[in-house]
Amino acid sequence: MTVGYERRLALDWAGEVLRELSELPMDDEARWQVTVAKLREEARHILRHYPEPWQIEAATTSHMPLHEWISRRT
Repeated sequence: MTVGYERRLALDWAGEVLRELSELPMDDEARWQVTVAKLREEARHILRHYPEPWQIEAATTSHMPLHEWISRRT
């Protein structure tokens, strides 16, 4: 079961990966080939705790405060 801090870490990590990806120069083909393999591996790790769309919807309609559903490690 994924808990709040794991969801938070997955969201933070996904943002970090997207920022790194957005900063890669488009003209460096060799770097892109290595990066795609690394990106696929990181995506698998991130998705392990990344909330599914139905979970996000449930969180927005539940009575649980959002800060409990997505929380920092305690």
